[in-house]
Amino acid sequence: MRQPANATQGKFTDRVVLVTGGSRGIGRAVVLAFAAQSAQVAFCYHSNHTAAGALCQEAAASGWTVHAYQADVADPAQAEGFVAQAVARFGRVDVMVNNAGRFVRTPVAEMNPDEWEQVIRSNLYSVFYCCRAVLPHMARQGSGSIINLASIAGKRGSAYHAHYAAAKGGVLAFTRSLAREVIGQGIRVNAVCPGRVATELLLAEAGPDEEARWRADTPIGRLGTPEEVAAAVLFLAGDDAAYIVGETLDVDGGLLMD
Repeated sequence: MRQPANATQGKFTDRVVLVTGGSRGIGRAVVLAFAAQSAQVAFCYHSNHTAAGALCQEAAASGWTVHAYQADVADPAQAEGFVAQAVARFGRVDVMVNNAGRFVRTPVAEMNPDEWEQVIRSNLYSVFYCCRAVLPHMARQGSGSIINLASIAGKRGSAYHAHYAAAKGGVLAFTRSLAREVIGQGIRVNAVCPGRVATELLLAEAGPDEEARWRADTPIGRLGTPEEVAAAVLFLAGDDAAYIVGETLDVDGGLLMD
């Protein structure tokens, strides 16, 4: 990414960052946070061309350049294609942020196999596919940082979202397992575990009563913001977290306090 002549150099200058599900919510905040720190950012989105274009325009208005690719990373070929296109453009990958996912409310008794499969694929298989695609490039460099977005649902469960919770629990186990495999190659793998964050995805699920209950249930007394989650992602991706491996950083307003 070519910065304007008067641009301030950030913590991620000349580093290449890939973000899945980057057009909205937490992913969008992550894209903008890395771009603000002078990273070269490529993000993928599933189908919302309008949101992806608006994000690119917003970044451009601040003097940053981000690159959008359409890809369904729950499909292995498309996940590999996203990574391949980014590597062809930039020549390397320094940070991989696996954020893409689906959040669907269905009781288990009413859940059909197709919905189970789709939610697991979107939230768990996509993480595997994208990690598998970037690992050879990071191994060749001898460095890299992978941050997987999980959820408190993966730790404590979530009624009416059993498929989502199962997938996010899988993300946490996968993160720890992969971290053990690849740290010897200079690749750090960690997870961020958001609580209830004020995104379109979550707020569409909640009516006023449910949102009030969520606030009351959270010790800090409010929902989180996508920017607060993005700040945790940036920390784990950066040099200040160089000794953090295989960990999960909860950003949940105290929901999981012992």
